[in-house]
This record gives sequence, C-alpha cells and structure tokens, in this order.
Amino acid sequence: MTKTQKQLDKSIRQQLTLACEQVKDDVEGFSYLTHSADLNNLPSKFTVSCYFIDDIALEQAKKNNRLDYIEQLICNALASLNIHIKNNAISFLKQ
Repeated sequence: MTKTQKQLDKSIRQQLTLACEQVKDDVEGFSYLTHSADLNNLPSKFTVSCYFIDDIALEQAKKNNRLDYIEQLICNALASLNIHIKNNAISFLKQ
C-alpha cells in the first residue's frame, strides 16, 4: 500500500466512524458498520455493510424510512473525500 493509499484509507475510516456514531445516536437498534474497499479501483469496488441488533430493529428502521437517512449520511461522508458510491453499495443486515 502506498503512502497516499494509507492516507486515503485512514480518511475513509475516520469519515465512516463519524457517520457510524451519528447513526448510532439517531437510529434505534443500529449497531455498527464495516466497509470493504479496493483502493486501486474506487468507487466501483467499495461496499459498506450496516448491522442492526436484530430483525426487529432492521424492520423498524425500514418502516420509519431510516435506511435512506443512513445511506445519505454514508454517501455524504464519502463524498467529502471525493468518493461517490451508489446506494446499492450499501447493505443492511442483522448481527
């Protein structure tokens, strides 16, 4: 990994950590998120997985349209780094 890629990776982790903490505060039942990225092939090889504590929490978030909010928050966080992903790169799962 080059120095530039290490810096980008660190920035991505920082932005996603901030987004994760915001979602934890705003969406009941949200647990954490993870990401996978090929830094040589961004944004096409970038995925984010968002985890809820259980099926009930995930269904409640869907019902209350909170998934769109989470997607927007993540996309905005990454856009601040000039990484523009599509909403289908974000998945929602239970733990």
